[in-house]
Amino acid sequence: MSEIRDPDGACRPAEQASRQPGPILDLFAGAGGWEEGLRPLRLCAVGVDADPWACETGRAAGHERLQADVTRLDPNDFAPAWGLIASPPCQAYSTAGKGLGRGDKTVVMACARELTAGSDTRAERVRECRDPRSLMIVEPLRFAFALRSRWVALEQVPAALDLWSLFAELLSRHGYQTAAGILSAERYGVPQTRKRAFLIASLDGPVQLPPPTHRSYDPCRQRTPEHDAGLKPWVSMADALGLVPCAYETRQSGARSRPVSEPAPAMVAARLAKGTPVWAGRRPATTVSCDRRVHPPGHKQNASDPPGRYEQRRGVNAIRVTVEQAATLQGFRPGYPWQGARTRQFEQVGNAVPPPLAHRVLEQAMAASIGERGLRS
Repeated sequence: MSEIRDPDGACRPAEQASRQPGPILDLFAGAGGWEEGLRPLRLCAVGVDADPWACETGRAAGHERLQADVTRLDPNDFAPAWGLIASPPCQAYSTAGKGLGRGDKTVVMACARELTAGSDTRAERVRECRDPRSLMIVEPLRFAFALRSRWVALEQVPAALDLWSLFAELLSRHGYQTAAGILSAERYGVPQTRKRAFLIASLDGPVQLPPPTHRSYDPCRQRTPEHDAGLKPWVSMADALGLVPCAYETRQSGARSRPVSEPAPAMVAARLAKGTPVWAGRRPATTVSCDRRVHPPGHKQNASDPPGRYEQRRGVNAIRVTVEQAATLQGFRPGYPWQGARTRQFEQVGNAVPPPLAHRVLEQAMAASIGERGLRS
């Protein structure tokens, strides 16, 4: 059984770890976004990742790490597993990259169906892929079938939702009840409009994706819709970084009424660092990527763009942030011990699951397996 850690990250004796019903395995664990989501529940996971610097960061943060290539591991070496978590590499499917994985989906789906039928054809199927990383998305399925973990929680970019939908169907053939869909990070208190596709599954009962805790961000909205009225306001980028106060008077801004959660343009301009675009105080950050730039709203970066080209084309500069600021926008706790060169640290931040969102997803994934026992924050 994995050790439980106190909120400060310190290990607790094994005899005090009775809250954890069983081992949790985190594939492609990276720097520890999922495991940070487990911390409020006082649960731990064994994380597996091939990136040495991500493993060093995870260990420095108090998370257990095995540096290894997931595709070469035997799932039976990790039995038994109570829970299974995975965030396969997203570069093959991401709109920020070449997107070759989107053309490999037919191959991936065929391999997934073959795994469901008990035939491991990964070695043959990977040769058919234009991007070899495309097939890594079937690894959680391979582990789930072998380990029969009580619950599963998976994450990917929105373009992979159709694969998650198929995997949900395949998991249901093995007795799992499932739920899949796209969640937006600002709806769970993360100061970022990052959208990701999630799949959760349980052998112990029905599951559902977590209900939002915060309002959705919509730049065209004039009034808060009724279904968001009882929720907390979304958090702006500037508020998260301590650049502006959290409350403002309601005034008229142009032709529309501005809610109290949105700062007046003059107040933002007065408090943001010199040269910082005003939009940072009016909304959550756009998706935090694997570099020091937070891109302007409405922009889609092309992988072929040289540095600075997209800012010139849009006529708006991206906001440059430190690793610590990027981690804050991703929802990590202050002082998270990022390891490696700055470039590697930004990559780890951009590839991570936002911990507050991970926490809510995990609560739902394991809810039926916990039952009346309960494991609450």
